Parts: sequence; C-alpha cells; structure tokens
Amino acid sequence: MVIALTGRAGAAPLAVRCSDIVVSDFTIDGLLDDWQGAPLARTGSAPDGAIAMRCAWDGTALAIALDIADDRVVRVKGKGHEDHVTIAISAGGKATTIDVAPGNSLAKARIVAPGRTSAADSLQPKGFSIEARVPASALAGFSGSTPALDLHIVFHDSDQATGGDDTDVPLDAQIVLGERADLLDDFLATVHLRRGDVRLDTLAELDLERKGKERIVAGGTVIGVLTDKFAFVQMPAAKPGDVRDVKLLPLGPRGQQVVAAIVRELGNGGSRDLLMMWTVHAGQLQPLAQIEIRKELDKKVLEASYRITAGAKPELVVEPRPAIGFTAETWNEDPPDDADAIVLPWDAARSGVGYTLKGAELVRRDLKKRR
Repeated sequence: MVIALTGRAGAAPLAVRCSDIVVSDFTIDGLLDDWQGAPLARTGSAPDGAIAMRCAWDGTALAIALDIADDRVVRVKGKGHEDHVTIAISAGGKATTIDVAPGNSLAKARIVAPGRTSAADSLQPKGFSIEARVPASALAGFSGSTPALDLHIVFHDSDQATGGDDTDVPLDAQIVLGERADLLDDFLATVHLRRGDVRLDTLAELDLERKGKERIVAGGTVIGVLTDKFAFVQMPAAKPGDVRDVKLLPLGPRGQQVVAAIVRELGNGGSRDLLMMWTVHAGQLQPLAQIEIRKELDKKVLEASYRITAGAKPELVVEPRPAIGFTAETWNEDPPDDADAIVLPWDAARSGVGYTLKGAELVRRDLKKRR
C-alpha cells in the first residue's frame, strides 16, 4: 500500500495504487465503515480544510472515499457560498465529474453526478465524508490498455455564508491501475528491460476494430503493445543505440496511427537505415513495410526524406535527397530483397514513392517527376 502526502496547490500528481478490493462490496452511503487501513493520499491542514482519500479498484470500477476535515460545514438557504467537493476522473477523454455539497441542519445534500455513477455524503463530528463509485464504462476514452486514471479533487471551503471567496483545497493524483502496472512489469521482465530503458510509452489509436486506444511501449531493441495482454517485436538492431527513433505516424483513417522505427544496420563496410512500420491487429504488431532511407559506404551517403501529407487520405511520401559522393555511374548496388530500395536522386522515371494505408497493408505508388 502506498501512502502519499501532499500539501500545496500545483504539486505534481501523486502516483497512487488503490486497494485491490471488489468495488461492488462497498455500500455507497457516505460512511467510512467499509474502509480499512490508512488513507492513500492527504492534502490540506486540519482541523479546517483537509482531505484524506482512500480508493479501491477492481478492474471494472473505481471507488473513492474522502474524509473532509472542516470546522464549519457551510450550507445556505438561497444563494451564497457553500462548502462543496468536486471530483473529476479522466481516462484520457472528457472527465467524469461529480459535485457534492454535504447535507447539514440547514440544507439537504446536493449531489450532481452523471448516469452510471453513484455518490453519497455523511456529516461527521469534525467535517463530512463522501463516497463515490464510478464504473470504468462511464469514463470516456477508457480501454483495456489504459494504464492510469487522472484524479482531480477540489474541496471548495466556504467559511462565510455570504460574500467572500472560497478557499480551494486541491488534491491531484494519478490512479495507477494495478493490473496494468503488473502487466508492464511482466512485459519488461520478459524482454529484459528496466523502466529507465523505456523511450516511448503512450496510448494511441492503432486498431480501429478494437474499442479505445492501445498502449505502445518501446525500449532497447523491442517494441511492445499492451492491451489485456502483451505482445512485442524484436527490431533487427545489434544494440539499443542502433534504434535511431521510435514514433507514431498518422497514416490511417479516423486518426489511426502506425508504429514506426528507424533502425541502423551495419555490414559489408557500410550501413543502412530502415524505416520500419507496423500496425496493430488483435493485440499483435503486424509488419507493414521496411523502407531504406539511408545508405553509407566509405563516407559516401544516399539519403531519403519522408513526410506525411495532410488530408482525409494521408500519404507517406519518401523522396531522395542530394547524394554525397555517389553518382549514377558509381552506384552499382542491386535492390535488396528484404526492403523497399532507397529512392535514387538520379531516377529519371520517378521523384519518390507514396505509401497509403489500406486496411492492414500499404499501397505503393511511384511519384512522377515534374516536367
């Protein structure tokens, strides 16, 4: 169990791993009798204006319990500043927000919460408490790959029933989803990487047939995709430094990305750089293409640039750069059988190659020279 403390606005979000408890076992009544153990996060200063948070995650829903220290619970009849707590939870899309004004002798509780969520409050001797339950299905952008949830809590503390400003007590946390953290650890152990070796860890729309985004993790000479399981590819690099870059390219429809890496291979006294690309289907990385974009031998260099065109049907355009040392007369290399050959600056028939994504395949077209 992680106990994290914070006491100032603007602090970096705390990484919190919630208790592994079946969330449906909780009775959402605002009382804290279902909760055991110390709070996982605190902020503010008791006795007036402090939050102690507990949480539970079972893979299907998040439960939150807040113990609010407040020496004067302010509610008013009619208009005026009142105590209330805002809870915002995000899985990468629009946040799911719950707002609770606690009930007391002057006013009943006022709870604003979206459908499928539940919340309740309870007056306490030195403040009040709140419980909330939010199913994962109520979180925009949540998928089987989502590694964490962003939690933003603000206690709007009003000690004056009329006029004056509220004192805001914030608590920001990143709720690390336990089973996703364990899956990452299993992946890293399998491919013999440490967390410090990871150079890319992001969510992206990679498989249009799967709901939500997929998680891509790259480090060393390995690229992995993490959903409810993990799969990976080993790049043809002798060492991590030969992986020159790993990125996502917006090559598909409706925001679909493809995974791309530039890998340097050494041999025969020279080197070549490959632009390697994969798409994701059914939790697996599927190879799309290997394209030569740089060749070097005895300080002579052939190189190609690449870019993605904008529009409804994006295209990867690969074009030659001026040669260094090589000429049409001295270039005598046969095209490779394992990759698309580098485009040549002296090619009289074409100025480059265009690649478009159609389903799970790349369609190639020669770009004509301008006359």
